[in-house]
Amino acid sequence: MDMSFIQIENLTFSYSDSLKPIFSRLNVRFDTDWRLALIGANGMGKSTLLDLLCGKLKAEGRISANVTFRRFPCKISDYNKTAYELSEEIAPDAEFWQIEREVNLLGLDGEIFYRPFKTLSGGERTKFLLAVLFAGEGFPLLDEPTDHLDLEGRRQLARYMRTKKGFLVVSHDRAFLDNCCDHILALTNTGTELVRGNYTVWREERDKKEANDAARKENLEKERVRLEKASKKLQKWADKSESAKWKQGNERDNADIDRGFVSARAAKIQKRSLAASERKENAVLGIKELLKEFSDREELKIFPEKYFKNELFRAENLTVKADGKIILPETNFKICAGERIALAGKNGAGKSTFLKLISREIKDFGGILNISPKLKISYVPQIADYSGSLTEYANKYGIDESYFKAILSKFGFNERDFNRDMKFFSEGQKKKAALARSLCERAHLYVWDEPLNYLDIQAREQIARAVKSSDVSLLFTEHDEVFTNEIATSVYTLGSQIKNGENVID
Repeated sequence: MDMSFIQIENLTFSYSDSLKPIFSRLNVRFDTDWRLALIGANGMGKSTLLDLLCGKLKAEGRISANVTFRRFPCKISDYNKTAYELSEEIAPDAEFWQIEREVNLLGLDGEIFYRPFKTLSGGERTKFLLAVLFAGEGFPLLDEPTDHLDLEGRRQLARYMRTKKGFLVVSHDRAFLDNCCDHILALTNTGTELVRGNYTVWREERDKKEANDAARKENLEKERVRLEKASKKLQKWADKSESAKWKQGNERDNADIDRGFVSARAAKIQKRSLAASERKENAVLGIKELLKEFSDREELKIFPEKYFKNELFRAENLTVKADGKIILPETNFKICAGERIALAGKNGAGKSTFLKLISREIKDFGGILNISPKLKISYVPQIADYSGSLTEYANKYGIDESYFKAILSKFGFNERDFNRDMKFFSEGQKKKAALARSLCERAHLYVWDEPLNYLDIQAREQIARAVKSSDVSLLFTEHDEVFTNEIATSVYTLGSQIKNGENVID
């Protein structure tokens, strides 16, 4: 074996409570010099594959590599320790100057080494742990490294990782993958797809394949219908021919019947009928196989209510303080019906605070907030601690349970999860439940705080299509640059004015 490759052979794995295996005889080979992205829908086994590679989980089959693996995120032994102390534990093989260099390349100040890890922000923790990982030896396995990073942090990380020789990264951020990866490994319903290029290259090839599959499926469906009609017609003729040799009549008529000829003819027609039926079944099987390939789920819909005024609300000199500190700087803002405004700003700029205030989650503020109690708002928080059944969740919000679960099915939810307690859901499942609930609500304004966190790319594309195909009024914040560029009619950066018509994030 060429030892610059990592080889996975006949890998089979399932969790003890799973009805079917996550992987069944998986085979793939990739170069350790590649900047490889691992993509796929929620539940396809991306994080599981990283755990299998680094030996956290055991499976049937074989994984061959001449490298050690380093996993992100890694376990922190004690959050009270300084970042320096933790760096010695995480990468004992790295010299301090190497770690210091990587920390500097990721835009962190050197003083971070002497701070307790618990005092670091989410973004600082992410960058520091990545710096330590890349300073040490081993092949990096990165699971969602853009979590807790704002837009500029994601761009900076992409530029940083573009300079690295090889890694395997799981991420749903399409712009990030485009800017740092040179190969894509996609986990699909029918196996794996390995493409040289970034996410856009893979998506273009996938779109072409799906278009070809759709055309082939349409032709097979037409063929199935034609053959079904032909089979029935031929069967009818065969039955008629076979019965003709026993036709009742006078002796002269019966004497004239060559029953051998009639039987042969009936057998021939029967054979043609069976052949047509077999071709029809092959067409049906072909359609079933093609359906496995279709990655797009059913379309989602939003049905907003129309407000009696064009202007939904207005804020003037709006501020929020907590413990004497300003957590929302003075803000002037308005939104009108049909606008989809992206709220931009660095981590800590007050985006979540502003959205909570608009959604009536925060009551104390300074300035003027002209918002009617009649304005119906559907709010999806950035983080929520869900528990209880989906039925209880639907009842809590007064939404139709059947419609709620139908939307979850369109999101790719498995029916076996419908009866589970939500506290056992993955973060992606919790976010999908919150979004499905919001889509069920007939609101004047939809307020979403980082709605795409933990969601797979297909779900992100579903939501984008649903938003664009409706006249929904939406106020949201999201670090997925592709999503924001695609759906925002304008962008508001905290501390500035609305910039109408700009479909980009500042």
